[in-house]
Amino acid sequence: MVRENNIYLSIVIPAYNEGANIAFTLQDVAQYLKNKNYAYEIIVVNDGSLDETATLAALESKLFAHFTLLEHSPNRGKGYSVKEGVSAAKGELILFMDADNSTRINQIEGLMSAIIEGYDIAIASRRLPGAIIETRQPFYRIILGNIYILLSRLILGTAVNDYNCGFKLYKKAAAKLLFSKLVRDDWSFDSELIYLIFKHGLKIKEVPVRWHDKKKTSKVRPLRDGIKSLCSLFKIRFTRYQRKDI
Repeated sequence: MVRENNIYLSIVIPAYNEGANIAFTLQDVAQYLKNKNYAYEIIVVNDGSLDETATLAALESKLFAHFTLLEHSPNRGKGYSVKEGVSAAKGELILFMDADNSTRINQIEGLMSAIIEGYDIAIASRRLPGAIIETRQPFYRIILGNIYILLSRLILGTAVNDYNCGFKLYKKAAAKLLFSKLVRDDWSFDSELIYLIFKHGLKIKEVPVRWHDKKKTSKVRPLRDGIKSLCSLFKIRFTRYQRKDI
């Protein structure tokens, strides 16, 4: 394990209009990590927020020895933001997590265990035995999620149980490789990453986590995003099929 001033863990937090959540999320991360015997950094990527997200994140920077706030405008999408954060990350392990804290930082333990076992990537799953859903999504979103998973498996030829849970841990080399090839800027980037993981033969493990739905901050609009997601899956699959550089 890397210690002292060398960064062992980078945490990338993409944020768009998360003024209601970002301070608590950063405080929760700081409280969890304060007694760890490794160096870590926090990278918040403000994705063109129209609220006080950036200001509130900056106020919490004092909690961390290594803190970076990246900003761009206008809004570019979650995929773009995570890619920007990963590009800046220095850690031997790179985690990205949602700014609304729907999966809390203490859930990283299971993912780290998977990395220690030899996996290149560990992803959180709400759909495995052992997962705990504290607050469920509305029924229609559960149905849409199940349909999306089925379509992802059929179109992309990948086999995971949860594509879009915003809590994923990478070895540095795997993260830098995958994100250098990422094309999708919107929230379909998760599916593209899973597709690239399988294409490159990297070792991935799903880990059940404790999760709760943050209804007030969800940016998903079911009908619009359902159609958009289907189109994105076909673009990922058939655009990538023609490329030799993946």
